[in-house]
Amino acid sequence: MRRITGTHVYSYVKCPHLAALDLRLARSERRPAHPWEEFAARRGREFEDVYVAGLDAVTPAYPERDFDAGAAATEELLRGGAALLHQAVLKDEDRLGLPDLLRKVEGESELGAHHYEVLDVKTSARTRADQVLQVVFYSRLLEQVQGRLPEHGAIILKDGREERFLVRDYLAACDEVVGELRRLRDAAADSRPFLQLGCSSCYHDHRCMPELAARGDLSLVQGMSKGARAILEAAGCATVEDLATFHPDGPRARGNLDTALVRRLRKGAQAQLLGAPLVERRPTAENLDKAALVHALSDPFADRVLAFGVLFPATPAGAFTYALPREVGDEWRAFGELTDPLPARTPLLHFGEALHRWHERHAFSEAADPAIEGRFVDLQKRLRSAATYPAPVVLLQDFVQHGLGRDPHRDGHVSAAAMWCGEDGADERLVKKLNGDLLDMADLKAAILDADADAVGDAHGGVSDEARA
Repeated sequence: MRRITGTHVYSYVKCPHLAALDLRLARSERRPAHPWEEFAARRGREFEDVYVAGLDAVTPAYPERDFDAGAAATEELLRGGAALLHQAVLKDEDRLGLPDLLRKVEGESELGAHHYEVLDVKTSARTRADQVLQVVFYSRLLEQVQGRLPEHGAIILKDGREERFLVRDYLAACDEVVGELRRLRDAAADSRPFLQLGCSSCYHDHRCMPELAARGDLSLVQGMSKGARAILEAAGCATVEDLATFHPDGPRARGNLDTALVRRLRKGAQAQLLGAPLVERRPTAENLDKAALVHALSDPFADRVLAFGVLFPATPAGAFTYALPREVGDEWRAFGELTDPLPARTPLLHFGEALHRWHERHAFSEAADPAIEGRFVDLQKRLRSAATYPAPVVLLQDFVQHGLGRDPHRDGHVSAAAMWCGEDGADERLVKKLNGDLLDMADLKAAILDADADAVGDAHGGVSDEARA
């Protein structure tokens, strides 16, 4: 019987099917990690190593993967009152936990006049629910060893801050997840994939994506939720093809789903079968002909911008300029040198919230022009409302793939940008990727936002031949 681990709890919050596959399949059946995934994992391990190296922690000694011996060695250290344990082993019949740190705190337990609480080291900037539940899972196992549930757990964030929380606040959620994991382990056939954000970076994507396509799964449709899929399937609408022609007669036939939602999903199914976006007819549209496109490539782990780029005007023929700040202190100046020469009141078209949030954060400590805040225009929001796409779209790569029919990674994967910085030719790769992304954004604006209203609903949903090239 496969033991349930903290990693399974962590995975379940992201995707129950991911956890089910991990419980059923050997690690050898995962696809190989991409280089940028290996790079990120290595940075995480190195961060933990550096953090722990500055502590006076002891590690249980035991033969590799002999977790029974590891649990015995851990308990001996706990009873001995070690102040801090690194990579302890906690287990019972069907659960196994390897928490990053166990810290001694005052308070009676079966160990004596002390007990322990769990700390996990993460590379994120803020605490997430999946991380908290993982700590609570370890705390449950620790409770069996020391006869006392620790009052607190903690996440160590990448800036060294310790975010503490009350374990009892999350016990019910953790126990529910463990119960679901046991059910999935014993009835793996009950689990099905659902297309969502993160699928493309999952090591089971080579398995799930063909399965979804072969089935014509409803999750391939933009705007679909798990609840809506279940209701539609119960109503006899089981595939994308079914949904594209689904015209239920009355509320019961549509599973009491809102009629507007059914219409949107049906249109999404039609776009999915067409393989191109269906541009919406809009009575008025904001004139962005004189806008500039602004974009940044970042290293989230280091909290810094690697490259800024501007395309002005916001067309494929616009002039491309860029800056490569070498450190955080250079970022504000670099951004200003690119945007200050633009005509006053030029709208700054950006994709998503990251660049605008960066500007807001730095504007508190820099000499910022208050008027520039009103010039930011989120291209992502406008693209989402301007068309129905042949698949769910969230990231820029989704819009490029499903809005233009173009490989969004032809100039490299955006997650690899930080990895390039340690390689020869890094500047050239950053500039090429930056320019490629800006041209994609310009083409999306032209194909979706600037589409002729008369072209709405044509065979290509308003996407020009140039945009599909």
